[in-house]
Amino acid sequence: MAYAVASTLHMFLTGVVSYAGAERLGSREVEKERDSRMSTRDSSKTLARHRGEHARDERGSALMIVLVALVGLTALAAAGMVLTETELRASQNQEAGTAAFYAADAGLQQYLGTKLEATTTDTFSYSAGTAIVEGEKVLDMPNDRVLYRIRSISSYTPPEGGTASRTVSRLALFSAGSVVATASFASGSGLLKNGGTGTISGVDLAAAGDPNCPNSPAPTVAGVAVPPGGYVQNGGTLVPDGAPDIYEAPSSLELLQSTGVPWNKLVNQGLLAPDYTIPPDNWPDFNSMGSDEWPVIYVKNNIEVTPTQSGRGTLIVRNNLTMNGSFEWDGLVLVGGYVTSNGYQTVSGATITGLNELLGETTAASDLGNGNKKFLYDSCKLTYASKAAFGGLSEVPGSWFERWQ
Repeated sequence: MAYAVASTLHMFLTGVVSYAGAERLGSREVEKERDSRMSTRDSSKTLARHRGEHARDERGSALMIVLVALVGLTALAAAGMVLTETELRASQNQEAGTAAFYAADAGLQQYLGTKLEATTTDTFSYSAGTAIVEGEKVLDMPNDRVLYRIRSISSYTPPEGGTASRTVSRLALFSAGSVVATASFASGSGLLKNGGTGTISGVDLAAAGDPNCPNSPAPTVAGVAVPPGGYVQNGGTLVPDGAPDIYEAPSSLELLQSTGVPWNKLVNQGLLAPDYTIPPDNWPDFNSMGSDEWPVIYVKNNIEVTPTQSGRGTLIVRNNLTMNGSFEWDGLVLVGGYVTSNGYQTVSGATITGLNELLGETTAASDLGNGNKKFLYDSCKLTYASKAAFGGLSEVPGSWFERWQ
């Protein structure tokens, strides 16, 4: 019984102790749980606070990025506009400079093509601008030649404003271009004449006072110039008249070379650009020409001319020329072969035949036949014709130059 009571008391006390211990343990767990919950709430608040601050930081960063991007895009757009404007201006300047160049070069070429001497200043207007062209004497040269510098200054005003200017120049050689008249009629292959009628005179018919022919009348030249024994007249009084009446050169070549006619360059090297080439061209209509026109006519082979073809200028015949009726010519007649005269022609200026001898060819003597034909020396008509054919300004190759402004 006592054992049972003691055992029961022990169990009760043990239970109480265990309960008390459990109570204390439960309290601590509760406190821990409470602390844990409080810590969790505090952490959530802190995390929320940090998240808000982070969100605010991100919004600020995004704003900065957007602002930087906008500034960059604005700068790129401005740079693009500046670049476009620069390219446009560069393109406009280039176009204006090109137009000015065309005007300057066109003025230079027109001056060279229309002036006999570079002694004036001329203005030429084009759609590409205006060119002022002037000549400057550089050097006096032998044989009445003068070296000039010709300068063309252009200006062009484009629609967008401003002025573009270009300057081009080149050297040009002026030559009087006069063929040397050794006689009224010179023939490298000889000359035949029947009877004593007609006139072959080396006395200059040109009158004094012509401003375009200031040295007229020129000294008298020979009536006829031929190689040794080259003039043959059958009967009658001697027709040629001059100083001397008949000049016999040492040889055919020396005679023809003394005339200064560049025959090989004319017929084989294209020295001239004739106004008319027959064929394919037709004979020109002199009634439709101005009195100051002295054309160059080049005949490729032989030709017969009649009174209706009378005219003036430089007549160049590669081979033989036959003159019929009362054909008349003022200026220069150059014939590679021989001349046959049928009728009563008049040539005022100078006549040279047998020029093919300069090419190593053998040509027959010219035959003036019978009748009252006239071959008269006229220095002014010779000058007009030879200047139109050989004279004036010619470009000096390799002398073209441009100065940028």
